[in-house]
Amino acid sequence: MQPGGELGGYLIEAVEREDASVAVLRAHEPHDGRTVTLHVAGEPPGALATVRFLERAHRLGTVEHPNLLGVYDICTLDGRAVAVAEAPSGTRLDELLSRGPMSQTPSVKLARQVASAVDALEEAGAAPPPLTPERIWVDAGGDAHLDGLDAHLGVTPPAASSSASIARLLASMTRDPCDDLELVITRAVEGAYLSAGQLAEELQRVEATRARHRRDTVLTITLCATLVLIIVLLVTLT
Repeated sequence: MQPGGELGGYLIEAVEREDASVAVLRAHEPHDGRTVTLHVAGEPPGALATVRFLERAHRLGTVEHPNLLGVYDICTLDGRAVAVAEAPSGTRLDELLSRGPMSQTPSVKLARQVASAVDALEEAGAAPPPLTPERIWVDAGGDAHLDGLDAHLGVTPPAASSSASIARLLASMTRDPCDDLELVITRAVEGAYLSAGQLAEELQRVEATRARHRRDTVLTITLCATLVLIIVLLVTLT
């Protein structure tokens, strides 16, 4: 399973990540001409971990969300259990963060979208994957796409709450967060939010308040500048 190889008719283009439980391959499907990701279970099709992984893949296949990579098919290819999923576009978040943390507006947008995707997973009864930058892709429009498949979850669920995990991710990728955002992050890590959906709503509120403050500041500056101009004109005329 290396670039240039083939698996069940799919042409392997790249290995996205690989460990003992799963290999994630970017591959080309000759018949449809589309690029997909192949999540190949590390254990044989009958193994308990593989069965759980495929059950999870079936469940994810029922979830449709704009910030969640979709699952197209679950099958056996060359004797291996495989979930065929949507190929992400854009750049992986860990690659973006290697250039340094982001300003608050784009980082909160990404965190809010990830929280919304996680909320959809949890409503479908599927535990979210480890919320690490390696599993999040950012497209050209600045939107997040979460890879919800993870073979590890067939055995052990994540220890931290999804809200706390998202908050830690947000803290790691935000440069100079405002006081309101720091408070939300702290509360999320402490377990104040019962769901990722609640955290998403709170992040939206923080950004709306921040945008309103910016508009008020611009309006105040504009009014002051106008007043100064009027005074200057009056002095000139007199």
